[in-house]
Amino acid sequence: MKTLEPGSVTVGFVGIGKMGTPMSKNLRRGDYAVVAYDTRPDNVEALRDDGVQGAESLADLARRVDVVITMLPDSDVVDAVVDGPDGISTQLDKGKLIIDMSSSYPTRTRTLASRVKDKGLHLIGAPVSGGVVGAEAATLAIMPGGPKEIVNAAMPIFETLGKTIVHIDEAPESGHAMKCVNNFLSATALLSSMEAMVLATKLGLEPEKALKVLNGGSGMNSATKDKWPRFLLPRDFTCGFSTGLMHKDLSMGSDLARENGVTAFYLNHARQIYGLGLQKYGPDSDQTELLQMFEEWSGQQVSEPPA
Repeated sequence: MKTLEPGSVTVGFVGIGKMGTPMSKNLRRGDYAVVAYDTRPDNVEALRDDGVQGAESLADLARRVDVVITMLPDSDVVDAVVDGPDGISTQLDKGKLIIDMSSSYPTRTRTLASRVKDKGLHLIGAPVSGGVVGAEAATLAIMPGGPKEIVNAAMPIFETLGKTIVHIDEAPESGHAMKCVNNFLSATALLSSMEAMVLATKLGLEPEKALKVLNGGSGMNSATKDKWPRFLLPRDFTCGFSTGLMHKDLSMGSDLARENGVTAFYLNHARQIYGLGLQKYGPDSDQTELLQMFEEWSGQQVSEPPA
């Protein structure tokens, strides 16, 4: 496959949301022509001044591009967009590539890749980590799975969007399996840090000092290092990843663990806590809002003196 170099390649981007918006902007800044589609046309229209072109439909997008990126909520939507009756696979020329950067179910990615291969197309999974902050700064961690030749051809696109790119395996679903493991650890780190900081405050410790010690010692994790200073201590609660999406990813991980005979106590517990948050705050709530649930259970707000 020919390398997808900037300046000569048009990228189709399906899914202009919290992640897709900055990612499509970065592709355009990286000298890729970008054609975007979303079920919310206003999201695409907002990118017009950034040089991103809009598509009237998935079929229209597919006819105009050299490669397609999907950044969508789950495998149900990915399947419909890629291989539904009006999906992009019905209009893409043979030999072209679809890159699913969503958090999709690995076994369904394998099945979808097989179906589009029968149509003469390529599909690889290349999910990302780093959230909206990483998408905006083009510092995402990207974990492509698929044949080495195809991943290498797409590498200039990945390097435009991210900083750490690791080819996971030849299997197209391997990147999505890795993303599932990553999000399990990310969620667990966030929940444990919330419980720890509520406890620290209840014990009379100043939150800022406690956080400084944690980040200088063995208690440091992704939440204490990034989410607490940026979103939790200021009580901003806008890290950009929803409670609903993380609950979906944890449910996927729980299913995969069961299917593969893996005991997953922490994973299932994290899923249950996110389920409680889902009921209390709704699927569109920011996952950092779950701190308020820990505070309610303990009768202690982190920003207040001990109760």
